[in-house]
Amino acid sequence: MSASLAYATQQINIYLRSIVFVCGVTSNIFNIIVFLSLATFRESSCAFYLTTMSFVNTLQMFFGLLPRTINVAFGIDWSITSLAYCKVRYYFFQFCSGLSYTCMTLATIDQYLATCSNPLWQRCSNIRLARWLFVLSTIFWMLLGIPVLYFYNLNTSSVTNQTICTITNPAFQRYFSYFNLLILLCLMPVGVTILFGILAYRNVQHLTYRAIPLVRRETDKQLTVMVLIEDVYNLFFILPYIIVYALQLNLSVNTDPTYADRLNLISAITGALYYVPFSSAFYIYVCASERFRRQFLYVLFKVHVDRCRKDLARNRILPD
Repeated sequence: MSASLAYATQQINIYLRSIVFVCGVTSNIFNIIVFLSLATFRESSCAFYLTTMSFVNTLQMFFGLLPRTINVAFGIDWSITSLAYCKVRYYFFQFCSGLSYTCMTLATIDQYLATCSNPLWQRCSNIRLARWLFVLSTIFWMLLGIPVLYFYNLNTSSVTNQTICTITNPAFQRYFSYFNLLILLCLMPVGVTILFGILAYRNVQHLTYRAIPLVRRETDKQLTVMVLIEDVYNLFFILPYIIVYALQLNLSVNTDPTYADRLNLISAITGALYYVPFSSAFYIYVCASERFRRQFLYVLFKVHVDRCRKDLARNRILPD
């Protein structure tokens, strides 16, 4: 790789990933605070999925994004010094990615069910079922990641002659690259969320004409808009990663070095932007929903700041 492209790739990896990490942790913490502070969201199955997704996304920031940023910025890679960390890091990367996308998919489907005119479908949108589906999804992704713990090992690269953490089984490498990453973690969640997002949006257009309590109707409208905009937003960051990743899979030894260098630079950009869907939900909700902005300000100042002031006033020691 030429010196200029190598330098550009390194700087993008450092600064872009650092920004995404800081914004991501902040975004997920704010989401958790808002969703857990208001009874309106605590009783909503869709909000339950978004809350659990925020917890999972926070883990993804620390297991997926942060180690890569530290490696590029400071040359520290714990995955090549510890076999246990090598296995655990990639296990949690798959687990968090899969569970996060599952929560987003379930939230979109839930809003479609909640806005259906059929009472039978509406009853499927409930907090009890949401908790069971989350538990089953967690078990599914935990079991699906077991082969990662077995096939990821420390190996010496034939190109750089350095120790790397990689898959040592060719058959599992093909399965992991094409089916696991491209289909399960990219194409399938994108396709399902866009489909049910469009159906939910169509249902919302007719909510005004149904005999639904006002609070429930406004909450359904709010959550549907938030989820649908997030689905579309995520599409623009996941698709470039899918395309570049597919191109990299087809690189051969005889590939033009200049083309490979440029593809690596683009891969650094799309690889960092891949984490944007895990880090931007709060900002999307704030921009998409005026009601959510008011709820956030209410929770931040009226609930937590006022509570802190009362606690300080209660614990203040007055002089005799």
